Amino acid sequence: MSELDEATYDRLAYETLQRIDRAFEDVDPDVVEAVPSAGVIKFEFQDGRRSWVVSTQRAARQMWLAAEQRAWHFVREGDVWRSTKGDEELLGTLRALFAEHLGLEVDFAG
Repeated sequence: MSELDEATYDRLAYETLQRIDRAFEDVDPDVVEAVPSAGVIKFEFQDGRRSWVVSTQRAARQMWLAAEQRAWHFVREGDVWRSTKGDEELLGTLRALFAEHLGLEVDFAG
């Protein structure tokens, strides 16, 4: 894993947040709504579930995910954001969480 310079990190983090946001364009907001804001996407659920958050952590050059009373830190490895404590990947983790907890299939392609 190589240390990302600030400009590269900013670009990759922004692209990742955009990709996540696009994946929710056609998802029913009565189920979950992705709400982007500077360096953050907050997932708001209509069933009363606590919000999930994906956020940039510029100082650490990481992406963080908080969902279902858990937290993950991801660093860039090659083409993916990989967990600092395992083999999990950011988009794969999100995909699995939405499938497991909401029965929702989310496509993060392109």
